[in-house]
Amino acid sequence: MDPVPLAEVASIVGGTVHFRAETPEERLVGSVAIHSDRLQADSLFFALQGVTDGHRFVARALGNGAIAAVVDERRLDEFPGQAVIGVKDPLAALQEMAVWWRAKLTSTTFVAVVGSNGKTLTKDALVGLLAGHRVTYGSPGSYNSQLGVALSVLQCPADVPVAVIEAAATEPGEMARLARMVDPAAVVFTNLGSRSGQSFGSREEHARELLSMAAALPDDGWLLMGEDDAGVLAEARRLVPEHKIKTASLPRLVRQRHVERSSLVRAVLPDGTEEDLLVATPSPEVLKDLELAMGAATLLGMRGADLLAAAADYTPPSTRMQMWRRPDGATVVGELANTDPLALSSALRTARSLMGAQGRTLMIIGDPLAGLTADEAEAMARCLRAENVRLVCGLADDAHGLIEAALAGSDVPVHRFPDEDRMRAFVATELRPDDVALVHVPRDTMVTDSWMHLVETAAATRLYVDLAAVRDNVAAFRKLVGPHTKLMGVVKADAYGTNPVTVAHTLREAGVDWLGVATSDEGVALRRAGVQMPILVFLAVPGDLDRLVRHRLTPSLYSMEMYDAAVRAAAGSGRRLDVHVEVDSGMHRSGLYPEAAIELLGKLRGHEHLRLAGLMSHLGCPDDPDEDDLTREQLKRFGSVCSAAAEMGFEDVVRHTAATAATIRFPEARYDMVRIGLGLYGLQPSTATSSLVTLTPGVGLVSRIVEIHDMAPGERVGYGGLFRAQSPDTRIALIAAGYYDAVPRAFRKVGYVLVNGRRCEIAGTISMDSMAIDITGHPDAEVGSDVLIFGQYAGFSVPVEEAAAAMETVSHELLTQVGPRVQRIFTQH
Repeated sequence: MDPVPLAEVASIVGGTVHFRAETPEERLVGSVAIHSDRLQADSLFFALQGVTDGHRFVARALGNGAIAAVVDERRLDEFPGQAVIGVKDPLAALQEMAVWWRAKLTSTTFVAVVGSNGKTLTKDALVGLLAGHRVTYGSPGSYNSQLGVALSVLQCPADVPVAVIEAAATEPGEMARLARMVDPAAVVFTNLGSRSGQSFGSREEHARELLSMAAALPDDGWLLMGEDDAGVLAEARRLVPEHKIKTASLPRLVRQRHVERSSLVRAVLPDGTEEDLLVATPSPEVLKDLELAMGAATLLGMRGADLLAAAADYTPPSTRMQMWRRPDGATVVGELANTDPLALSSALRTARSLMGAQGRTLMIIGDPLAGLTADEAEAMARCLRAENVRLVCGLADDAHGLIEAALAGSDVPVHRFPDEDRMRAFVATELRPDDVALVHVPRDTMVTDSWMHLVETAAATRLYVDLAAVRDNVAAFRKLVGPHTKLMGVVKADAYGTNPVTVAHTLREAGVDWLGVATSDEGVALRRAGVQMPILVFLAVPGDLDRLVRHRLTPSLYSMEMYDAAVRAAAGSGRRLDVHVEVDSGMHRSGLYPEAAIELLGKLRGHEHLRLAGLMSHLGCPDDPDEDDLTREQLKRFGSVCSAAAEMGFEDVVRHTAATAATIRFPEARYDMVRIGLGLYGLQPSTATSSLVTLTPGVGLVSRIVEIHDMAPGERVGYGGLFRAQSPDTRIALIAAGYYDAVPRAFRKVGYVLVNGRRCEIAGTISMDSMAIDITGHPDAEVGSDVLIFGQYAGFSVPVEEAAAAMETVSHELLTQVGPRVQRIFTQH
């Protein structure tokens, strides 16, 4: 949303204002927040009543830099002297803000995606298809509730041609409130699951509620139906004129065969064009969602070759399902519990397609399924039989007993256990090569937390990333720089060897304002994965500019060639492109010399196609106190360009030059935004920063002992025989990690690893796939024991910074060298 004065916000939400003297009413609100620790520099905090009462965190939000808080007017007495706006209902007030912002987006075509299942996949597919055709915004993740839709609309940029918003209703009357915020010109209806919501008396009533999103379509609007059930279509025709309902003359996908983890399909377009496509999913349901998205893209004006090219380039983003494969071929598929037979069949079919022609399908129910009825249990049982499930494991809960009773007399055995630990232990021993286990977990559970031990053998070497630590570090930097300085999370180089999509979503939830990447490919990959945050591309090349415009990526102009390319791309797109200008203040890596940068600012002043949104530079030595004079000289040069921009009349320019080290050591370098990369993972850039801010280490590289040798005196180990056994009780262990995995040959200089917290010396040269360690005198070390190579794990530590220093390199290099066969495991400790 565009910045709006605080006093005007109070008018929009129909509230009464209670401002502190130091909080002027003209202060601009540019974002909203519902979490007191995840604020942006211009946030208005809404105290929502949910599982947790948001009013308890008003003081914390204001202390963290929120401009003001919107609270229940009946509780104003709880906030004397605070900057608050009193309203009847804070959630309704947030929704009024969304209605206000939607009304301003008159040039944006809003498309709503509704239905029981497949909304997120269909929405993401439509956004992905359109991205190559025109700039498109999609609501983040599964933001489809009364709260989620409001946030989605408020996050929609002002200048996008198309916005695709997902919406869901669980009670009668909810869709009307969502429709006010979305005000769609078009609606895509995915399907109506076989299980109506508990709040609806019938499938027809449920369908009527969902379809009411389309009740006020404009004259040229349309409703695209993915559901062909006669009853649902009849409800659609009661609400929407027949000529607006689209069911025919649209693209079709005919699945031909399964190819590894993909599907070969035949795409048939309305004009008769046919083409084979390889789509990166084994799931028929995902293909159906893609087909529906192609239909919507066609109705939005995408045609022929463009549509086929976009569909061929489409990669389904991660869904609720998480998949891991073990070396023996067994696969564990984790999914949030859903008892709707249609959704359950989809999950089981996807799981079965992953295993090929061999192996069994196991159903593991880790959710209590509270409230499950006998009829619903019978429907689940029919689904399990139809999908050829060979074994069901559940708990002692009553609902699981209903499923067992419904399967009685069938050839599907059911094993029930008094607790999850015993069920997991049974499954771990029961899984056979080429089996697939579908694990249904509660909606507030991460699959990795409780079931990861089933799949840890999928890779002996693992990089653990603690997302809770990442959030803590974001909070630490927010506290350090204050509420008025924006945070950029740098996720280039696969987010420092972790996973950029997972980290990006975590950063968004933590209140980070921007993301930074090195290349256009990195930015496009984030957009295709549903990441909607502002993204700055540091080192795009002139030929990338058209892609950057289509995917709403902001380029850094570090040369005049980049400027010329940006002008051409923006002019061709018909929209004004935000750009950041990079100044070479003395590092001499990229950027324009100060004089050339000022000359470029002159070209940008009043430019028809480009808008100066940021000024940036890179500092060469902010981590080194011996080079502080050089750092200050760089800041002086950068400051001269900033002053020139101000004198030219540029406004709302985000100035940024500090990465992690400068953010910590040079308050004057923070300007309007700081760029945090290494610090996200709790790693210090140098010893000069470690005493200035407390960070939470969040990564650990771990492998396993795979073999143990008893050595005789004089026997030698490894290439070059550099290690020689000295005593008759020498024991050498082989670790399944080498320099291909992230343990460079130079790691020998570190000298040790930890086994069960005990220091074990490195024995000889590190190989491509393995390394040897001396476990003499360590009786607890055995085959299968975990080995901490560097980082944090299980309460033990080999500091990454110390390991890098011993190798005469930097932590950045050590992390980004983590190889592709190292399994990334994300935790929430």
